[in-house]
Amino acid sequence: MPRHTLGISVLILLGAATAARASDTPGGLGGLLLRFFSPDIPMVLRAGGGGVGGGAGGGGGRGGGPAANHAAHFSSQENAQRILTEFDRAIATQVATFPVGSSSAAFTYSYDSSLGVYNRNTQSFGPLFTERPLTAGKGRFSLGMNYLDATYDRFEGKDLRGGDLTLYLVHEDAAGDGRLEPFFEGDIIKADLSLDLHNQTTVLFANYGLASKLDVGVALPYLRLTMDARIAASIDHLATASEPNVHVFEDGSSEKTFIESGHASGVGDVLVRTKYNFLSRSHVSLAALFDLRLPTGNDKDLLGSGATRTKLALVAGGSPGRFSPRVSLGYTASFGSGTYTGTLPKELGWSVGFDAAPRRRLTLTADLIGRTLFDTQRLVDRDREFAFRTQRSPATMTTTLAETVTETGNLTVLLGSAGAKINVARRLLVVANLLFAVGDHGLQDKVTPVFGLDYSF
Repeated sequence: MPRHTLGISVLILLGAATAARASDTPGGLGGLLLRFFSPDIPMVLRAGGGGVGGGAGGGGGRGGGPAANHAAHFSSQENAQRILTEFDRAIATQVATFPVGSSSAAFTYSYDSSLGVYNRNTQSFGPLFTERPLTAGKGRFSLGMNYLDATYDRFEGKDLRGGDLTLYLVHEDAAGDGRLEPFFEGDIIKADLSLDLHNQTTVLFANYGLASKLDVGVALPYLRLTMDARIAASIDHLATASEPNVHVFEDGSSEKTFIESGHASGVGDVLVRTKYNFLSRSHVSLAALFDLRLPTGNDKDLLGSGATRTKLALVAGGSPGRFSPRVSLGYTASFGSGTYTGTLPKELGWSVGFDAAPRRRLTLTADLIGRTLFDTQRLVDRDREFAFRTQRSPATMTTTLAETVTETGNLTVLLGSAGAKINVARRLLVVANLLFAVGDHGLQDKVTPVFGLDYSF
């Protein structure tokens, strides 16, 4: 295949990076959660039948706070906004850095100097989400496409769609004296967050053998993200249990649901990959891998990270026969920062897996993929003590409730990958694969189906 064909294909892939991006969410999809408790939309209530209250209050904004005729006395939301900011950052980081798959050629060749020809040197078609050390062969070119459909339903073991993330809003200290005066300042609002995050990603691949032991590849992801968030707010009448109408929402109830939703689509962060097979023996091969992931995706809409990421890895593989094991170890560093991701954490990645070729036209592949993100945001539950008193009793009482908070620490995310590649015609492959969460860490989809095509020239 002529060398200029690769250049044309790469230009087509990279040219798509200028495609129009769409978002129906003001300020970008990445900031959707932050609009619930933004400083300009405080959580305000109206005075109920208890005759306690302040002056007239302003209306709320889109989905974030109700209209009210009571002073914005639950405006002390700094803690909730900070937690949502860190949670938003954790989501943005893991969506933007989700593995895009392997660009390794399914058909690899080595040069036979005695005959002056290239011969196929593998019996399997290789992995889907990891790498093998063998290269395609000089002048060999392949194109591929993968499509994955992920609905993230858990984060750090919490049910995202079940409202497992709980925040509390406290009453502002109207007098600024640190006392529960008036008594109704002891009431709190419980806010349970539910999130439905759906990711549809199509990845286009191109790989070319620049030399017998040197490959260069490009991966271009196109993402469509949808996010539906809901906060079920309920007033916990710690101080006003005997007079529950002191604090109510504008419809007179003690419960209210606030909703934010949006979607975005566009090109993600383009990946450029080089692989050099520096050792090739009958029973073992070694290769060095270098990835450059460019910030071409719109980070405000979670389509990209906003940072340039580099990865250096070592890939080892066993005999390229009917059964071929492999293992890899790599380190990723980032330069720059995104609007919502901030500075991405450094990352240590590894994988272990195998290919098996029970039939000439069929390859079964399985991998365990691990990523350790250093000093990133974790979600944990912490007990929080709330003080209150009632109108009839001046003695201060306390209650302890569990609240979701963030903390900085190392996070190890594990994914399993299992699938098949079927040679349906000449050098055309059909790919079917499943990604599945292992353990309860990070942003997870229980099972993510992946489908694709691969053609080698």
